[in-house]
Amino acid sequence: MEDMEEIHVYLTGRLGNQLFQYAFARNLQKQYGGKIVCNTFDLDHRSEKSKVADEKFSYAMAGFNLDSNVVLEDEAMPWYADFCSPAIKVIKHMAPRQYFDFMAKRGYLMWQRSDYVSIPRLESNKVYAWGWWQDVRYFHDVQKELSDEIVPVTAPLNENQYIYDAAGDEESVCISIRCGNYFNPTVKKLLYVCTPQYFYDSIDCISKRLAHPKFIVFTDDIDWVKDNLKFENNYPQYDFIYERGCDTVEEKIRMMSMCSHFIISNSTFSWWAQFLSKNDDKIVIAPDRWFVNGRRIGLYMDGWTLVPAGQ
Repeated sequence: MEDMEEIHVYLTGRLGNQLFQYAFARNLQKQYGGKIVCNTFDLDHRSEKSKVADEKFSYAMAGFNLDSNVVLEDEAMPWYADFCSPAIKVIKHMAPRQYFDFMAKRGYLMWQRSDYVSIPRLESNKVYAWGWWQDVRYFHDVQKELSDEIVPVTAPLNENQYIYDAAGDEESVCISIRCGNYFNPTVKKLLYVCTPQYFYDSIDCISKRLAHPKFIVFTDDIDWVKDNLKFENNYPQYDFIYERGCDTVEEKIRMMSMCSHFIISNSTFSWWAQFLSKNDDKIVIAPDRWFVNGRRIGLYMDGWTLVPAGQ
């Protein structure tokens, strides 16, 4: 087959999800060549109607170096390759793997599931991908490229120098706490596993391995965290520093990834922060489950320390 011409990847969700979708396309690009085309149709026309979204989503990767490697389109997928099509919803539920295999032969990679599926040899000169692709095996061969490309194009903000100074400490710990739509009743039933007790247990765990940990708290609801977790009251022996709460996603993920160690939530955003860290000796504390029902996904990496989570 000649070099692939275009890799169309359907974007859904916020930055964390979009980065996985880009990473999947980037791996295909390394294998086959071609231009990455990011389809924003779901973000532009469907996200605000979602039961799990607390706001309309938008393209979130414009502030990174990778943006120069993509072009954008806003095009609906044909009905036979649209997970929102009533007929395809039924097929996806009844025979997901058969549907994937059938469509893959025609240049459509359709896999909206959390379990891993191997990608066959592609013969089409244009490929369309719609999925979550949240498994490191989908982009293992482009980790170096991703580390170079998921870099903000803007300089660090002076207002955040206090964060960068603290993050540079060899015992700095990024604590990532996801609130937002995780308190939405629909989402909470699926994903609320990182309770206050999980964070207390994680702090206890990492404090046994670091002599003088310095905790930097990142969250989308600083007031809720301060009112409900009360870190300073529970751990008066440690310093807790909080982000300002008004930064762009690219500034925030840069600050987080500068930390030496990580206590993450079951959040794709916090996953990318630890992934982008340059510290080869980082400690990563993660919940022992990604979903309330105990299920994990392919994001768990060798060397992580798992702490019991769930209600």
